[in-house]
Amino acid sequence: MFTPSVLTILGVVMYLRVGWVVGSVGLAGALLIVIVSHVITLATALSLSSIATNRTVGVGGAYFIISRSLGSSMGAAIGIPLFLGQALSVTFYIVGFTESLSALLPGLPTRSVSSLVLLIITLISLKSADLALKMQYFVMGAIAISLLSFFAGWAPDGSVSEAAGHITWWASEGEPFARVFAVFFPAVTGIMAGVGMSGDLKDPRASLPRGTMWAVLVGFVVYMALPVWLALNASPGELVHDKRVVWTIARIPAVIYVGVWGATLSSAVGSILTAPRTLQALANDGMVPRLLGRGFGPNNEPRIGVVLTFVLAEVGVLMGGLDAIAPVLTMFFLATYGLINLACALERWAASPSFRPDFKVPAVVSFLGGLGSIYVMSIINTPAMIAATVFCAIIYVIAQRRVLNTTYGDARHGIWSALVRSSLHHLRRLDFHPLNWRPNLLILGGDPEKRPWLLQLGSSIVQDRGMVTYVQLLTGTVEELAPTWRDMRVALDERIHHAFPNVFARAEVVNDKYRGAVSIAQAYGLGVVEANTVLLGWPTKRDNNPQYIQMLRDMVTLDRSLLIVQYHLVRGFGKRRRIDIWWGGMQHNGGLMLLVAFLLTAHHSWHDAVVSIRTVVDDERQRQRAAEGINQVTSNARLHAKPVVLLRNGRAIVDIMHEESAGADLVIAGLRLPRRAETAAFFERMNKLLSKMPTIVLVQSARNFVGEPVLFDEPAQTASGKDSGAGRAAPESS
Repeated sequence: MFTPSVLTILGVVMYLRVGWVVGSVGLAGALLIVIVSHVITLATALSLSSIATNRTVGVGGAYFIISRSLGSSMGAAIGIPLFLGQALSVTFYIVGFTESLSALLPGLPTRSVSSLVLLIITLISLKSADLALKMQYFVMGAIAISLLSFFAGWAPDGSVSEAAGHITWWASEGEPFARVFAVFFPAVTGIMAGVGMSGDLKDPRASLPRGTMWAVLVGFVVYMALPVWLALNASPGELVHDKRVVWTIARIPAVIYVGVWGATLSSAVGSILTAPRTLQALANDGMVPRLLGRGFGPNNEPRIGVVLTFVLAEVGVLMGGLDAIAPVLTMFFLATYGLINLACALERWAASPSFRPDFKVPAVVSFLGGLGSIYVMSIINTPAMIAATVFCAIIYVIAQRRVLNTTYGDARHGIWSALVRSSLHHLRRLDFHPLNWRPNLLILGGDPEKRPWLLQLGSSIVQDRGMVTYVQLLTGTVEELAPTWRDMRVALDERIHHAFPNVFARAEVVNDKYRGAVSIAQAYGLGVVEANTVLLGWPTKRDNNPQYIQMLRDMVTLDRSLLIVQYHLVRGFGKRRRIDIWWGGMQHNGGLMLLVAFLLTAHHSWHDAVVSIRTVVDDERQRQRAAEGINQVTSNARLHAKPVVLLRNGRAIVDIMHEESAGADLVIAGLRLPRRAETAAFFERMNKLLSKMPTIVLVQSARNFVGEPVLFDEPAQTASGKDSGAGRAAPESS
């Protein structure tokens, strides 16, 4: 782990671009770039170490970490750009090799040589990955010797103290700081080379953190010393224009060639081994065609991935020199660093019991590392950052559609659980105000296949404004139903969620469905979030009427509003173009009736419905007064509804409702529960009303339901609605 990482860190940038960095921004600017780069890399290494000591990091390195922490879709969103970045890294190192070679052999056809070198290392990688890795130990020795030669050299005529007096700390006329940073940053991305080989480590949980941290430390020491020695030995002009300044300073210049050639070629080999393994991990998870990840031989070598990497690297060779490729790599790797830090921070914050790393990192360190990565991306090239974000977002959306249900026990569940927990604690500290009322609906519907209209109506009312839960009551004992209860619960939730994504579903075992319904309505919820409205059907069996009415009374006593549906089996919801509200004023159920109509018409399927508020009066004087009152209520409530005020003319309310609402698609009427002694008469009256009505919703407000703050800007505005209906529709009577 240490060897491929440190060889990639001490590579082409160290030999060919650090001098240019110092000359462009000055010694202080160069040291600042080194420090900032390593702070981000150190935070990433710490996050990486923490995740790696919690679970074994498999093939794919950074992609594996992100996908198993933030989900497969997020893994794909960064894994595919990471693969492209790793493929371009091959180009970066090979172009660096060719550039150093052209300094020795002027007039060399650089692109042809780069293509030839790329072909050779590709063939080596295809032949034997072990051979390529073993070569790195010799390269490390060559780099160490070249560094000794460099620091043993001395170019100025005077002493060190004299040279120190001529150091340029800040360069005012050089390249922009952000551009210089972008060229340097690929030097510290070497940890990705080691992480990408995680699948080939015997014990990645131990080797990956240790090797990564040591590589970062060694790289930091070297890159802090290198600018100082360069600034002491050369002027800013020489550093900017002489790419061979390292050779000039070195005691034995020829040794530098050995070091730079070994570093660039070994880094290229490391990248051409890493990129195909990232692609192989993506293919194994179905993020890209599985053919691209096909393995060969006993070691499952991703040879098709190697060939594809070769093609992409060759395209990179044709793009241009180091300075053109470096900013592209920087964007890809900064995005990867940011997500690795974010993954660790979220894992830590979510506090999932399964996240127990041996190497613990405070969440704030990982979070600041991720924030630093994003900030650096923005200052380097904001348009490029936006383009990279859009590219990753497109991949995320595509992957989300393909693998919506794929999970690896990642942190998403823990993250959302932590958000729910935090939100509930915050809600508990806030006093509830009626203005914040929203429908948390509990649907008691039995078998959803028999009463799908309850789901349709409930889902349309709530939408994304609250919560809606469908409960199927299983009558029996826990002992006899427990073996099948869990499977039924899962099957019910999957079936309902597929048709109604905003609906939760549960199957509950009860001894008696009426008493059980009351218990569930009372107990369902979490913390301060509880069901405040119950939607259910009108009973069809007369024998159960007393139990049904007692259930309704108990629910209202428990401050649950009721929406009782009598569904017309032939007409259904019609064309969803007309809603009639039979109005008895704001003093009873009027507020909730208006809210139900408003919520329904906000749904796309009811969006074109015309709402009419109907009431019955005895004479013309009352008629004008009622129309003005309804208009005032709807105007103050900012609701679109037309008043329809009807004269009684000696007719029964029930007959008027049958006649006037015959063409409605949905009727909303108020309900007042009867006294115990009047239950039989109540059902006789209600069944007479419902027998000739279209689909109707009977509304009974909870005891403490206050609808005015939700409907009106000021409570005083509701006064005009207190007596806006001079008559009452039959369902409001007891």
